[in-house]
Amino acid sequence: MHHWSSVTMVLAVHAGHNMDKNGVVKYMIMTIIGGAMFLGCQAWEWNHLYHEGAWWGSNPFLNHDGTASSTNFTNYFFTITGFHGFHVFSGVIINIIMLIMALTDKFEQRGHYLMIEKAGLYWHFVDLVWVFVFTCFYLI
Repeated sequence: MHHWSSVTMVLAVHAGHNMDKNGVVKYMIMTIIGGAMFLGCQAWEWNHLYHEGAWWGSNPFLNHDGTASSTNFTNYFFTITGFHGFHVFSGVIINIIMLIMALTDKFEQRGHYLMIEKAGLYWHFVDLVWVFVFTCFYLI
């Protein structure tokens, strides 16, 4: 979902270059939805992993007696994914602000959609970070 929203952000930036307000609005809404879906999935995963540990058989987040573990892996996982989630949340807020600005013709008054491009750079950076986070925690 997060990667999908990078595509919609590219389309929003492209629409902004063409002074296409309707395109910017449409693709920003899709980007916001993608970010919100990612956050919802991350929250579900945190809850699921912490309480049940069903994904990895032996749960690295729980001790053998079922009590919460305080291992380095657990701390590292929740710190890194939480830090990334905070930045995705910040990006969703920024994108909502950009959407409101587009809807209220702020960019039309300025004669450009440069702020959409700047928000897009932030969004793509956060997505790129996820590639490394995902690789470290889910593939290795």
